[in-house]
Amino acid sequence: SIIGDAMTRLARAALILPLLWASLAGQTLTLEDIFQNRAYQLESIRLAGWVDGGAGYITTSQGDDGRQYLRHDVATGEESLLLSASQLVIGGRQVAESIDGMTLSPDEAWALVPTGTVSIWRRSSRAIYYLHHFARAETRPLSNSTDLQQAPAFSPDGQSVAYVLDNNLYVLNLGSGRTRQLTRDGGFRVINGHGDWLYEEEFSLTRAYAWSPDSKSIAFLRFHQWPGLDEPKTYPLVDELQTYPEIFYLPYPKVGEKNSAMRLGVVNVGRGRPRWIDLGPETDIYIPRIGWTGRPGELWFYRLDRRQQNLELITADAKTRRTRVVARQSDPAWVSLTDDLHFIDGGQRFLWTDEKSGYRHIYLRDIDSGAETALTSGDWEVSNIVGVDAGAGQVIFNSKRDGSAQRQVYRTGFDGSGMTRLTPLGGWHTVMPAPDFSYYIHQSNAINTPPTWTLKRADGTVLRLLLDAALPDWGADNLPTWELFNLTTTDGTELRAKILKPPGFDPSRKYPTLIYTYGGPGSQLVVDRFGGGRGRGLWHRYLAQQGYVILTSDNRGTGGRGKAFRNLAYGDLGKWSLHDQIETAKWVGRQSWGIPGRIGIWGWSGGGYLTALALTAGADHFRMGIAIAPVTDFRLYDTAWTERYMGLLTENEAGYDSTDVLSHLDGYRGGLLIVHGTGDDNVHAQNTWQMVAGLVERNAEFDMLMYPNKNHGLPGTHYHLYSRMTRFVKERL
Repeated sequence: SIIGDAMTRLARAALILPLLWASLAGQTLTLEDIFQNRAYQLESIRLAGWVDGGAGYITTSQGDDGRQYLRHDVATGEESLLLSASQLVIGGRQVAESIDGMTLSPDEAWALVPTGTVSIWRRSSRAIYYLHHFARAETRPLSNSTDLQQAPAFSPDGQSVAYVLDNNLYVLNLGSGRTRQLTRDGGFRVINGHGDWLYEEEFSLTRAYAWSPDSKSIAFLRFHQWPGLDEPKTYPLVDELQTYPEIFYLPYPKVGEKNSAMRLGVVNVGRGRPRWIDLGPETDIYIPRIGWTGRPGELWFYRLDRRQQNLELITADAKTRRTRVVARQSDPAWVSLTDDLHFIDGGQRFLWTDEKSGYRHIYLRDIDSGAETALTSGDWEVSNIVGVDAGAGQVIFNSKRDGSAQRQVYRTGFDGSGMTRLTPLGGWHTVMPAPDFSYYIHQSNAINTPPTWTLKRADGTVLRLLLDAALPDWGADNLPTWELFNLTTTDGTELRAKILKPPGFDPSRKYPTLIYTYGGPGSQLVVDRFGGGRGRGLWHRYLAQQGYVILTSDNRGTGGRGKAFRNLAYGDLGKWSLHDQIETAKWVGRQSWGIPGRIGIWGWSGGGYLTALALTAGADHFRMGIAIAPVTDFRLYDTAWTERYMGLLTENEAGYDSTDVLSHLDGYRGGLLIVHGTGDDNVHAQNTWQMVAGLVERNAEFDMLMYPNKNHGLPGTHYHLYSRMTRFVKERL
């Protein structure tokens, strides 16, 4: 049914939003409005892909029956309902009150719909999935099992759906309705077709299988957790809100422990018997990506050594299982894993990114001869490849060519010629090209400017403004705005920084300063990107209205400035990050408005670690700090992330000791609020307990806030959390 004219609805939203924010410009922010009433949450467009080869695009919105998917006609702007829960009907009964997502089959005849989704970890979930055929208005379950399914995917021909159930791989044939079980050894120790906890968290790999282009075979990874151990090493997550606490044993390899033993299999969906690919003699490796090249029966995979300093792109013949290394990347610190691998010409050539020049750039390489062409070059970074238009011989990519704090979108030819910037200078830009590259949706924002969405033709001309959330009076005296600048350390290094000053700022007056930090390898907090619509961003503006200066600097080891700058983090995660946060505090002390004795610091996760280190090894420079979910000893963190940046414990024990917050507790002088969720599967609460134990041994005073069963993001606590943080800042700073 036709829902209404898209432009009318979007224009109405664009009129309402400025009125909302105009009222904000003349008032003082409150924690209640930020975190409870969500009074300042901005409207946005939630894009969900393209249809009809680019003739339409899909958005999601909330309807009377929950989430619904809307189709927008590119030519006319007409909006129509594509799918909602009311259409999922079996035997005259609606089978779900709401839907949690939608994936279209390649021919767009079917929709795959999760309902009753249960989150597992950061990126994984289980759900009851339904298949809905649009033309026949027919709905059927993906599986007859009452157990929840994971990671389903249509075959390229749209005739089958693969999925994971109870750690085994299954395939449903849509024509016959027959389901075939492809693996049978899945269980607590063995996972087929889905990433284990480590691969999900550190390699962003959940669906660990890939359909062949001819839809006849599936390549998949098999994870055998705790190989060779009779008793698995797990971390217990304890739910103490029950009368008798329930314990979940989390498979989590800490530094130096064994990772899952890997196998790469290929299974014919008609016969269902896996054949195993030779991964080489070294077994202590990572296989973080798999796929198919496009050449008949040829799959590819990445092989990454335990130190993550050598990455190999390997092809394999699915029948003979013979393998061949076709390209390599190496780095004295670590090789950064990306998803920038695109095969063209039927798998004969591929595009990927490499940092061998010192900056990430795009290369086109022949898979057999190894002949290579650099499509980009220079002392600037390609962030990632957005899309490859093989027909036109062009690649679209995100770039920092115009400044490390910006993200611009460029297009260039396969021979490196005709490089063109598609987006205006300044700010942070994202584009979503149509499948045929005839149109793209452009989202633009800047550090003090909320996003704008525009539909454009391939040549950049504007076809239609979709939503402009511009805020009038954004520069009003009562609403602080961020300023980007470069901060020079005493050794002459320029750090990218941003500062938020109180309304009516007077440099002749004195202001307490709160530094917000993360500082982890490759991260960037100082970017020309809007982040003030909710949560932390508005809390910083709230504090500025209360008379505090808020400051952030990206220390050595962070991203956007080339591999040499980033590699400074290697081997000792605390060395340069703490050094440069101390330099930031010293810079504040040298300003006319700065107060050397009233500088605080706070951060979450990696920023929590850096805050804890600042209040111990750097205690001379910080009056107080708030450390949320901090790592306090990297021996307690997982293998893949830690060893990537610290090296192996057996080879760098001194670096681990230096980085360890617990080894610096004698320097602690007070002023710490430490916060953790007891259900944190990522940074275990053990880190906080061990720091607390060390502080208690020293009879040191500190404040602590624990959230029962809450994970790393502390969901559902933010009004309570930020209220407590606010009181702590006002009391201690």
